Amino acid sequence: MAEGPVKVTPAELGLGPSEEVDARLEFDLGNLCAYDPSPVDAEAYARDASGACASTASRIMQALVGRLFALPSEPADVGRIAELPAPTTALPREKPIPRPRPPTKWELFAKKKGITKHKRSKLVLDETSDTFKRRHGYSKANDPAAVPIIDAKDGEDVGDDPFSKQKRDKKARVAKQEKAQLANLKAAAKSGGKGALPPTLRLAAALPEHGRGRPVRHKDYKQELKAATRQAAISTASLGRHDRVVAGENVADRKLPGKRKKLPPVANKDGGERTSQSKLVDHILRKNADDIVDVGRAIGKFESAAREDRHRMKMKGANKKGRISKGAGAPTGKTKAGGVAKKGGREGSAKGRGKKA
Repeated sequence: MAEGPVKVTPAELGLGPSEEVDARLEFDLGNLCAYDPSPVDAEAYARDASGACASTASRIMQALVGRLFALPSEPADVGRIAELPAPTTALPREKPIPRPRPPTKWELFAKKKGITKHKRSKLVLDETSDTFKRRHGYSKANDPAAVPIIDAKDGEDVGDDPFSKQKRDKKARVAKQEKAQLANLKAAAKSGGKGALPPTLRLAAALPEHGRGRPVRHKDYKQELKAATRQAAISTASLGRHDRVVAGENVADRKLPGKRKKLPPVANKDGGERTSQSKLVDHILRKNADDIVDVGRAIGKFESAAREDRHRMKMKGANKKGRISKGAGAPTGKTKAGGVAKKGGREGSAKGRGKKA
């Protein structure tokens, strides 16, 4: 069930029956404003200016809120929403209304011929890859610069490079477009004034580099001339050491700001270059010696491999010298008497008998 407009009584707003505030106020509900054109009570403001201002503002605000609650409203999630009427007070603009930009040559030509501008899609079918790509920009569709082979046309010179010709044509098109854009800006500034130009161009024209805007101080000109003179003086082969000093020029200004790197001679017979290179290599090797060879780890691996070899040969029945007898084999385990058979026992017993004999 739709609810009707909410009515607020003067008693609910804190207004007494004898206070006729609405009668002398002018309301602009579109701008949420209320004005009191009646003369000011000089005696009340003389006694207590702050209290009189607060009392007057409170009464005007209560009357404005009463008018707002009397407007037709509809329920919403946040409460009730009322549609404000159109504003009746014309508020001034902070800045003047911008002048319309004069039409360009193309816009005049299109208007004369009845050409209408249609919005084109950003994606276009690329015939080479059979996929949709962007119309302009990086990796665009049907890019002539991305074609690896270009067919020769009739009437072209034999030694002419088609890829270089494409670059030259593109540069010419860009230059022509910039020239046309500059002509349009000049025409806009001539007919509509500086206000018709884009803000970026107005800012650039106000810089000192363009000779407009803030005037350049004489001190700045002097510093620029001094820097240019110094740059010209140290641009010779000797860095200005053997050049003539101009009247009024300081020789100390020709010194380089940093320490110049001393390069070794090209032809060196005393072996200085070889010595320096050898020192550099030795320094690098000493610094990264741990990363190249770990001596302790290498010795440990070598000893571990030797122990494994000795254990393997011992399991095969080899003697201390590493020789394996013909009848020797793997150990047979425990004997009948319960003892453990010694590795290489037969060979030892045979030697023992031979010694006794």
